[in-house]
Amino acid sequence: MSRLKAASKFKTSNRILYVFGIVFFCYLSLLSFSKYNAKYANTFANLIPGICFILFALFVFYYIISLPGIYVYADKIELHRYFGLSKRTLFLSEIESWITLEKESKYGNYEELYLTLNNKEIVKLSSYDYANFYEVQAEIIRNKPKNNVLKEQLNKKENLKYAVVFFLIGCLFIYIAYQFYKDTSLTTNDIYVIKEKLADDIKLERSKKSTSLVFRLENLSDFKFKIGSLALKETYYEDLISDFKKGDLIYLTIEKEQYEKKISKKIPMSVLDEYFYYEKIDVVEVENKTFKYLSLSDYNKTNRQNDYWGIGFFGIFGLALTIAGICIYLKK
Repeated sequence: MSRLKAASKFKTSNRILYVFGIVFFCYLSLLSFSKYNAKYANTFANLIPGICFILFALFVFYYIISLPGIYVYADKIELHRYFGLSKRTLFLSEIESWITLEKESKYGNYEELYLTLNNKEIVKLSSYDYANFYEVQAEIIRNKPKNNVLKEQLNKKENLKYAVVFFLIGCLFIYIAYQFYKDTSLTTNDIYVIKEKLADDIKLERSKKSTSLVFRLENLSDFKFKIGSLALKETYYEDLISDFKKGDLIYLTIEKEQYEKKISKKIPMSVLDEYFYYEKIDVVEVENKTFKYLSLSDYNKTNRQNDYWGIGFFGIFGLALTIAGICIYLKK
């Protein structure tokens, strides 16, 4: 049996961090799942983050068990994964050359070791999670030539990866900018007026990021009719709150599509509408017999102004990222 010359040791700090991450993601998942109630469709949204947190925890767990334990013998290397259930053997005679590439991360610099085998396969090992990687590496590459040509190839491959990522994100941003560019202003043919009594006083709901005006109606108690932060700037909301009280008749204008989906049920709802946005209905105009507290034209104006910000932000960054991707590709 070959004599063991070196064996890798995992960094304890990294292991503790990974285990903490798994526990933390599982905790967040349980919090999300606890808010789900099968009887209420609007709680379905809590399943999504819960599932995502579980997937994050599984990813970290898989990463831990797939890290190889490296054992260097006089004539071979053994890579043990999945609690030792999987073992790969590389004979030192199979290794033709090697190269290391330095990498940076916010938690410290590390190296990646690339081994070129005689069948042209490249095996990559990283120092990031090992306490004694350089000791193990020294035994692996002893008397083996350095492959500088491979270094250039790896750098080109990495640059190509960045070029593709930049280009794709840039194209996505440009597409989003184009969607903002489309004029989606509502016309009188796109709206429906609801005439109902208020079930409660009109309320101003504040959160860290937004402020909304909320209407509850007697015969439509399942829904929250809202004027969001953007339209609220064009709304005489103080007069509205003062003029209307519980039991008063009010005219709320909403999108006809929302009325036909959620109230009259003439057209089917999408999955997003049914499970995420069922309760919320945007108000686009509010009036009584003599005065409009929010007009349709003002509602359209605020949304169009927001579109211009979207066009500028996504358009500029999309163009910059696309050009950067092309430039990186041409220099590869």
